Amino acid sequence: MSKPLVMIVDDEIDLANSIAETIKDSELYDVAVAYSAKQALDQLKKNKVLMGLGGNRVRFIFLDIKMPEMDGLELLKKIRREFGEDIGVAMLTAWEDEEKWDKATSGFVVNYIKKPFKSEELLKTLADFFSGEEGRMVLSTFEKHIEKREEFKKGGSA
Repeated sequence: MSKPLVMIVDDEIDLANSIAETIKDSELYDVAVAYSAKQALDQLKKNKVLMGLGGNRVRFIFLDIKMPEMDGLELLKKIRREFGEDIGVAMLTAWEDEEKWDKATSGFVVNYIKKPFKSEELLKTLADFFSGEEGRMVLSTFEKHIEKREEFKKGGSA
């Protein structure tokens, strides 16, 4: 049986490659890297499961927000519209504000990881997702969003 395919989408090439290596080194996942939203969509189309089975070989995406041409939040909407909600998505970004949290949580993300991050956090996110914890993760991320919303209202920014 093949390993789950995890995609990293980030226009920072060195960072994307570093994340890919960290995930590959775990030997639990296959990894694809896209350096733009367009490349990510091409990878998703290429990995679509054929023969009426539906779904996608890409099972999880670490997605940067700030990218040229199409940002990660726009890409998230496209992924949900064109490929469904069964692909796990974790936002991986240096940008954190109320609007981004709103858009990310409305796209049912399983985590919102702020850069700089620890490799262990990425691997734990994958382990939790693939152990069937997706529903709990989406709820937890939404709860974090509610807490952040209170911080934003108090004038604190993260």
